Amino acid sequence: MALQFVTLDQIKEWLLIELAETKYDTVLTLFGESVETAVLNFTETSFSLVPIVGEILDANESDVVAPQNSPIVSVQNLYFGGETDGTGGSLVDPKQYRVTPDAIVLTNQGPRGRNRIRIDYTWGYDGAPPDVIVAILQGVEAEFRRKGRKSIGIGGRSKKDESERYTSAGGGDGSAWDAKTGLPKEIVAKLKVYQRFEFPTQPMATRNV
Repeated sequence: MALQFVTLDQIKEWLLIELAETKYDTVLTLFGESVETAVLNFTETSFSLVPIVGEILDANESDVVAPQNSPIVSVQNLYFGGETDGTGGSLVDPKQYRVTPDAIVLTNQGPRGRNRIRIDYTWGYDGAPPDVIVAILQGVEAEFRRKGRKSIGIGGRSKKDESERYTSAGGGDGSAWDAKTGLPKEIVAKLKVYQRFEFPTQPMATRNV
């Protein structure tokens, strides 16, 4: 496995380690790979663009079409009507709907009440967002600092007049770490917004967030 979202140089810069210093390269790479895997497993998101062709949904009288995946990046085709095998249907003019990250919203001129919708669209992320990158770097740092103290708790950091602390009520008893992910709880909290959410087969409805 190799680092996907951060580089070894980024990790070393974050930790204020000289790039020419190679003593920690192996362990930092190991921590980076481990944290990235934990992030991917927790969010169940690949942080890549995923094309979906021919997703079929049932329709009703709502103005909102909610595909099963989000965030929606673009919609290539939207059909009303058609067969259960994905054939047929009437192509909807893109001027009759607008696309948001969570749904496709029909305009007043858009079709209503057809019994089936078929969508070709792209969802996902064009790489890991900046706050995910920061979360990964913070996770690597927490692991590196913990290794240095040979402790299961987390301490603090100070970098360029910026202080960040990963603390717990127990002060070093490990309660600042999430047992399921193996990441600091503060980092897990930041990642929750990216957790994979599969909308149930209830297509013309607003997302329950």
